[in-house]
Amino acid sequence: MGELMTNVHIVNHTHWDREWYFTSMDALVLSDQLFSDAIEELKQHPEASFVLDGQLSILDDYLQLYPEKLADVKKLVANKQLFIGPWYTQSDAFFASGEAILRNAMIGIFESKKYGDYLPIGYLPDTFGFNAQIPVILKEAGLDSVIMWRGLHLNKHVQSPYFKWRGLNGKAEVTALNLPQGYGTGMLLEPTTEYVDGRLDPAVDFIKQYTDGDVLIPSGNDQLAIIHDFANKIDAINQLGKYDYQVSTYQDFLAYVKEQSLEVYQGELREPVLARVHKTIGSVRMDLKQAMFHLEDQLVQRTEPLMVLAAQIGIKLSNRLVMQAWKKLLESQAHDSLAGCVSDSVAEDIKHRLKEAQEICDSIENTIMKQLADFLKLQANEVLVVNPSPKKFTGTKTVTVLSPTTNVHFNGAASTVVKAEYVDSRENILEETPAGNQYITEPGYYILTIELTCVLPGLGYKVFSFEESTEAVRKNRITEQKIGGKALSVTYSAGKISLEYQGKPFSDFLSLTDEGNAGDTYDFSPLEGKTAELLTFDDCECWKEEKQEKMILRGQRQLPKTLADRKADKYNQTFAYQLILTINEQDALKGEVSFENSLLNHRVRLQIKNNQAFGQILAGLPFGLIARENNSLVDWDKTYSEMPVNVEPFEKVLSGVSQDQRLSLFTQDSKEYEYQEDKLWITLLATTDSLGKPDLLYRPGRASGDTTKKGHVMMDTPLAQQFGQTISFSFTLRIDEPTVSEAALHHWRESLLQPSIAYQKQALNYFVHRIDNKIQSFEQPLAVVGNEHSVLDFGKNEVFISSLHRSYYTETAFVVRFENPTNEAQELPITELFQEKTVERINAIEETKPFTTSIEPYSVLTFLIK
Repeated sequence: MGELMTNVHIVNHTHWDREWYFTSMDALVLSDQLFSDAIEELKQHPEASFVLDGQLSILDDYLQLYPEKLADVKKLVANKQLFIGPWYTQSDAFFASGEAILRNAMIGIFESKKYGDYLPIGYLPDTFGFNAQIPVILKEAGLDSVIMWRGLHLNKHVQSPYFKWRGLNGKAEVTALNLPQGYGTGMLLEPTTEYVDGRLDPAVDFIKQYTDGDVLIPSGNDQLAIIHDFANKIDAINQLGKYDYQVSTYQDFLAYVKEQSLEVYQGELREPVLARVHKTIGSVRMDLKQAMFHLEDQLVQRTEPLMVLAAQIGIKLSNRLVMQAWKKLLESQAHDSLAGCVSDSVAEDIKHRLKEAQEICDSIENTIMKQLADFLKLQANEVLVVNPSPKKFTGTKTVTVLSPTTNVHFNGAASTVVKAEYVDSRENILEETPAGNQYITEPGYYILTIELTCVLPGLGYKVFSFEESTEAVRKNRITEQKIGGKALSVTYSAGKISLEYQGKPFSDFLSLTDEGNAGDTYDFSPLEGKTAELLTFDDCECWKEEKQEKMILRGQRQLPKTLADRKADKYNQTFAYQLILTINEQDALKGEVSFENSLLNHRVRLQIKNNQAFGQILAGLPFGLIARENNSLVDWDKTYSEMPVNVEPFEKVLSGVSQDQRLSLFTQDSKEYEYQEDKLWITLLATTDSLGKPDLLYRPGRASGDTTKKGHVMMDTPLAQQFGQTISFSFTLRIDEPTVSEAALHHWRESLLQPSIAYQKQALNYFVHRIDNKIQSFEQPLAVVGNEHSVLDFGKNEVFISSLHRSYYTETAFVVRFENPTNEAQELPITELFQEKTVERINAIEETKPFTTSIEPYSVLTFLIK
């Protein structure tokens, strides 16, 4: 008993997947008995404690069944027996944006307060690896520690599983507790010789290779119940084992670790050594991923700032609406859900939640714009355009106008009609008038998509008037197969696209590739002996428009339809695709790939070919860029549990550095890339037929997930084939000197992220916006003056804004979070930015912090504005 005098802290917990191969409703049924049992066990054993997986949503769901148990829960939380939060759900940490991960903590902590306290640890025991800025995110959420499993390479990153982890700036630091054998290390805790000799003591032996001090052993697993009579079982185990086992909590072990001398690590955790991280999981179920990426941007870039504007001018809407939309997104960003390694039944649930969140955001916007337009008495020939950023806007916004004619001219602003759709007239249409009902013929009209060049005040609006015109939209066919701007041109010849920039040629610059996918919903895996097909173009047409030149490229190839066809080299299915490129007068090169997916089990990628080898890639991540170079894959199986392929995540911006230039890409449609020598690939689609397969080329041995266990069958996932779906992928490219600053790239990103928010109050179609005809206008006056108004104007100040949202805790206040995504500290001119407003420095959960105007590199600084 205890002969080695090592204290082993055993913590009772459950890991609760909200959904996986089972649905969230299945998990709710399981929670009924398991959570009720845990509450009773804790009430009967005041010395016992239980961790409810660090996510609040599962407790909220349970208490909808048992509202009468709220008092019990609050008492157990107060007694430090039941540990809840701090997250709303167990987030993915590579493919969720930094602001989405922050909202997960903000909402989790906000909602935890109705129960009392929350677990003050960034507890993420099953997430598939961690971006390098998790320490910055945790510190901003008021958390100074993290417990995790996957992605750490012991003996390479650090020697001990207990260490200090720093963000990219080397300043933000958290204490990290790694679970080398996972969160199920001490599961099925029983005081028997077989259990202690076969599982428990060997687990401690393994961890002791890396640390001389106390050891942490989590006791629990997926959807496992609380262990009954925990303390007595530990006492009995101490009669059998060779270590000193003790009932503990994560907080107690953390307090011990913080007193030790710890190593420091800086960087991401993405190496599949003791556990798989599924390095290619960023490409599965791309339809759901894209919907999540777009919803994140809609919430942060549109909905939240619009809510601030509305509140400041007197339009009353509950911030709980926005939180509800976030909750539906966060439920879909739990690690398995966002990853896409779920059953088709779960995928349908995710799609529906995202639809609901989208509807909340759209209807909030509709309500605000309609009520503001009503108050301004907007005429049918006027358009209300909103700038959701506090920085003054100069540039182009896309607006939709309904008009009887094919063209309109704006007064005092340049405009270009880029698309015109005609809607036919309708007969026998009921018109309700004060004199009674009458039936009329409703005239036809055009839906015009217009690029409006304008100047807008910060966080405010401007009304523009237009006149209808019978003049035809100017658009001329270009005879040669070439488009260009000032220093940039693109040429099509013999199926290939070449680019020239400042005299530098880039041959075969853009193409698509297609290859078979023998993998599953966890990992892409190629077919042995097969290489990717290069997809070039067969047809090109070029157009000169008012502000840009456009090239439309089309191609089609015969490709194998199924995996079996690929193995047999049977080319039996037509695959057609299109690429539209535009170059404007400022040399902005934009592209959109589209195709209908007519193949099964395959991966499609955009290929960009540089004219030199890439030395490294700078990839966007929360509040900065991370430099990556490719790893050697020689003898990988001696170290890794899956091939550590050089497929990596990125957040919106990629910048490939070569000797003479830097080639950068922006997109909101994918977050996965790979590079080799002079080629860069972005994943557009990867489809598969199964949840879990054994013996993959990139992942030999057991299947991932429960399909590997006895009695657990593999599941077919026909929805993950995305068969028949129309796929579209938009991107923007730029070429710079290799020394271009990180600030320049982030200003570029910021300008491309700016949304177009516009509204026309017209009577031709009340269903351009879903609830337009139901929104009431109230009598109260709004705090606006005239046809142009600003709530918060930073002018053209060069600061970076990460988010702007209403306060969660102070009804009339709002929050501005600045970011510094560059490698140099910045000074924020707070007095100049906010002028006469009351400004308080806070963190993301709105705790007051010491006032400062200095923002560290790769960091954030948050302020409450009253």
